[in-house]
Amino acid sequence: MTDFTHADQYVEPVPPLSWDYAKRIRRKPPWDKDLALTTCRSGHTLRMTGDVHTIAADGTVTPSYVCVATGCTFHEMVRLVGWDPEHVFEYCDES
Repeated sequence: MTDFTHADQYVEPVPPLSWDYAKRIRRKPPWDKDLALTTCRSGHTLRMTGDVHTIAADGTVTPSYVCVATGCTFHEMVRLVGWDPEHVFEYCDES
């Protein structure tokens, strides 16, 4: 299990093996399912969505996390350290 630490994903440089809550684009599908921004060991930052993943109360992500950046081989079970299952997500657009 690889732990991702909670860190701001909007400030450069983003630390490897880190995550932050996603700022959702809209309240309407499919944008209402974004869970987190995650950065793999190689520094690729991607959105984690509820269409693919679930996050347990302790931050454990299922299924395993695969970085889909071209050429990246990061594929591991991960835990988002500090995940709050009661987090209220921010939205970029209220529509």
